[in-house]
Amino acid sequence: MKRLLAIILASAAITAAQAGEQTALFRTAGGAVQGTTADNVSTFLGIPYAAPPVGDLRWRPPQPAAAWQGTRQATAFGGTCAQPQRGVFAAPSNTEDCLYLNVYTPDKTTATRAKRPVMVWFHGGGLFSGESNDYDGSKLVKRGGVVVVTINYRVGALGFFSHPAINGEGHPAINYGIMDQQSALKWVKANIAAFGGDPSNVTIFGQSGGGTAVMANMQSPLSKGLFNKAINESGVRIGVTSPEFARKLGEDFATSAGCTDQSATCLRALSVEQVLKNQGGIVSKVVDFPSVDGTVITKSALAAYQAGQYNAVPMITGLVKDEQAFFMPELNSGKARTEEEYKKFAASYGAENADKLIAKYSIAEFGSPSLAEIAMAQGAKACVARLLDITWAKRAPVYAYQFEDRTAPSYFKAMSYPMRAYHTAELQFLFPLFKGGQGTAHPLSAEQEKLSDMMVDYWTSFARTGNPNGGKSKPPQWKPYAAQQDNVQALNLPAPKPTAGYGAANDCAMWDEILAHMDGR
Repeated sequence: MKRLLAIILASAAITAAQAGEQTALFRTAGGAVQGTTADNVSTFLGIPYAAPPVGDLRWRPPQPAAAWQGTRQATAFGGTCAQPQRGVFAAPSNTEDCLYLNVYTPDKTTATRAKRPVMVWFHGGGLFSGESNDYDGSKLVKRGGVVVVTINYRVGALGFFSHPAINGEGHPAINYGIMDQQSALKWVKANIAAFGGDPSNVTIFGQSGGGTAVMANMQSPLSKGLFNKAINESGVRIGVTSPEFARKLGEDFATSAGCTDQSATCLRALSVEQVLKNQGGIVSKVVDFPSVDGTVITKSALAAYQAGQYNAVPMITGLVKDEQAFFMPELNSGKARTEEEYKKFAASYGAENADKLIAKYSIAEFGSPSLAEIAMAQGAKACVARLLDITWAKRAPVYAYQFEDRTAPSYFKAMSYPMRAYHTAELQFLFPLFKGGQGTAHPLSAEQEKLSDMMVDYWTSFARTGNPNGGKSKPPQWKPYAAQQDNVQALNLPAPKPTAGYGAANDCAMWDEILAHMDGR
């Protein structure tokens, strides 16, 4: 039987080649998949890793994907998980049939029987938007010799939903999007060897909401053994949503969506449009961190890390220098930040701190309300990142960074303020021509391509060994984070360099006190 299958698969590949197409064909546990090969990278798109979570499977843990007969053409992305329009970062979707992944691998990996490091990407989008389609893994594969997997997972209220009628059904509940990621990691364990990957050497990595997903999997007991290293890009949200409040948000959602009887039957009968229209309250808390559910997430994030109750693995973690430039309302409204709006932003850190923050980050010094807000927000985020560095470094090596190329191309239209090293700016240095879901891509300069080469070498060397040093470009040495030096690697032109005193540079003595009072640390 195996010999007959091999003959059939070989015959299919020959036929496609005769038709003038470059193809690649591998077999997964679900069946054979045929992708495409170009420039020495084989790509397989839209492979199902779980059953479509539709109908009665809405708000249930992911179920096994159905096997298929013959060869599945893995040449087009699967559906994007349901989400509304969100500027140009992501593309809207109204489908729940979206649990698909994509594999990028060096050509002829099966022939060489290589066991290459595997990097599994969780897309950003605040856990309420985003898609795998936007991330081209080819440079990581071609330059770094790794296998890259990008996945879709349920987002928003369809991915993170607490409600008594659903929670009481006897299955793990609430954090379905995290369960999807765990299901994809199990698929990788079972299938990635067929694509030349090493299932015992898996790195999870993600940015923004994907960074939050990395942190959630680090602390989830259900993720134990599913990955070996982690890379967290711009993931600093460690807010706490109590189980009681999460349930109230679910009940409020049901009422506003028309399910006044609060029944699971009514909730699962809602249209995708009804879900998206009424999910605002749930989304407002999902972005902070997945709620404790007792099974997938058993403790609030910081409490788990500080207690050592998490999957401690080697890490790369860091921020960009101007995170808040991405979050300014002007990107969607077209209206520049006013002084009054800036003052309200300062008060969001506590009315008692507003005057101090406004004086520290004065409009006069920074030149506009927008730039003053960006500087203020950076201090807060950098000091949360530093707290996490200190905490994680107690149990495993941590390589901390700050991306600082303020000339990075922007895929947004021009704003009244310079975007500089904005949130997501580093992605185009790892994923060629990244432009979000609907932005405008711009090529890197020759100097930026060299920085991109070094970053890819750092990321893929880390995936291979747990140490970012090495790689084709032999980038400057990157030392593990040490609290005494408070050191991060500055990723900037013309080349990365180590810097010390990260907390002092970001006024963390002030911010640690402010943030501790805000979140109860």
